[in-house]
Amino acid sequence: MPTARRSVFRWWWAVPLVVAIGGGAWGVLKLSRGTDSSMPPPPPAVQSAPADIAAQVHTFCGGSCHAYPPADTFPRRHWRTEVERGFRFFERSGMAMTAPPIESVIRYYEDRAPDELPPAVCPPASHPLGLRFEPVSYPNPAGAGRPAVSNVNVVRLPVPGQPAGAGRDRPAVLACDMQGGRVMLLRPADPAPAWQVLARVPHPAHAEVVDLDRDGIPDILVADLGSFPPTDRRCGSVVWLRGRPDGSFTPIKLLENVGRVADVRAADFRGTGKLDLVVGVFGLIETGEILLLENRTTDWEKPVFVPRQVDARHGAIHVPVADLDGDGKPDFVALIAQEHEMVVAYLNDGAGGFRKQTLYAAPHPGYGSSGIQLVDLNADGKLDVLYTNGDILDEPYLLKPYHGVQWLENTGGLKFEHRPIAPMYGAHNAVAADFFGTGRPAVVAVSFLPGDKFPDRETRKADAVMLLEQVAPGKFERHSLAAVECDAVVCAAGDLYGTGRPDVVVGNFSSTRTDHPVTIWKNLGRPGAVE
Repeated sequence: MPTARRSVFRWWWAVPLVVAIGGGAWGVLKLSRGTDSSMPPPPPAVQSAPADIAAQVHTFCGGSCHAYPPADTFPRRHWRTEVERGFRFFERSGMAMTAPPIESVIRYYEDRAPDELPPAVCPPASHPLGLRFEPVSYPNPAGAGRPAVSNVNVVRLPVPGQPAGAGRDRPAVLACDMQGGRVMLLRPADPAPAWQVLARVPHPAHAEVVDLDRDGIPDILVADLGSFPPTDRRCGSVVWLRGRPDGSFTPIKLLENVGRVADVRAADFRGTGKLDLVVGVFGLIETGEILLLENRTTDWEKPVFVPRQVDARHGAIHVPVADLDGDGKPDFVALIAQEHEMVVAYLNDGAGGFRKQTLYAAPHPGYGSSGIQLVDLNADGKLDVLYTNGDILDEPYLLKPYHGVQWLENTGGLKFEHRPIAPMYGAHNAVAADFFGTGRPAVVAVSFLPGDKFPDRETRKADAVMLLEQVAPGKFERHSLAAVECDAVVCAAGDLYGTGRPDVVVGNFSSTRTDHPVTIWKNLGRPGAVE
């Protein structure tokens, strides 16, 4: 049925979506009961289901705007609520189609649904983890509130007060605090590491380092949701933190008055020598789109970016850039959530036009897409898509066995084959790097299962940080680095201490046990290795 799952582009959807539609299925029942609230509602009339109810359900619930939702995606007791929600969305949509009887649809799903979802099947690794990791964290800035870290990146930025170029060989952690409205930097290799607040942005969702004005000084592009709870308000923006010679940053808005912005990336899409911007506007239901901001700037004191819609669909989470077809022109890939649940390539014609090609469509609208990374996962020279699905912030709050880490293998000719890597409850983000030094990337994934919504995360010993070792091309074995405290929505990898080994950075989004913005899992190498 028509729906709009919040594909919870993540984390900042802590407020459930409520759609009140007067005059709909619930409105009719309410009016028929009059004003005496003490009277119990009459039971629904028992009617025989149409003989072709299965065909009607497949057409109504999957033939118009999203894939058919199978009955085994929810336990039996939840299907009445799900169907009623779908009918309310249908009434709101204004779609010109005839709905089957609601009670027949409910019975259709209840008759086919399991009593409970089965547990995820998680085979243990055949051998112990051959690496040592030490968790390290650094205190939140004094006086700052508890953070909700929505994005982390390992970056290189100049050190204030040092000559140009100094310090750029020392990687740093760039973090967005969605709750506190801060873009922050930490240099773990410093003698006394401490968080530095680079700028204030209302609700930063993503940050990328790029020299936008090409003056030799790194800048930062920030995607600003503009609202912590979900909303269709046009409160999103793109903020350019313009780098200054003294190491400071000046915030400049390049785009505003759009739906909530989840991601922004830069590339010379039109071959002008200037960097344009591709913007993923997640929005919610009535807002949301993918935009190209054409760089028309002639004076960087007054930057000019002209927006042009590339895709009208809401729900864009990530829009990473790469040359997918090898023609020398930058393309990009979008993860589009909500009811769409698909990975789409946008192939650049060199003049700012894009041809869309769907690389993967999830099997149903409740799949829970949460993040992608473009990476050569099997080291065959072709960019693959590392993909997580584990969005859990739509009611009912369930541990879903179909959530996990997925691999879209690039088999050539812009064809991608879906290959599951490992199930993981609440999988929200994953990153690939050569942690073992074998030449084959391994994968680290983090999960988000807030303790107030998922008290069973402890009894299930749910993985919080999982390392997937690639023991042979395309074959992965799981190792748990941390369990139960499933409070992260983002992770990153990079050599932060100059050891030559990538470390893991995990952002803290909802922990009640610490206010440290991130935990760094310092890669100590193989046991017995000589430093």
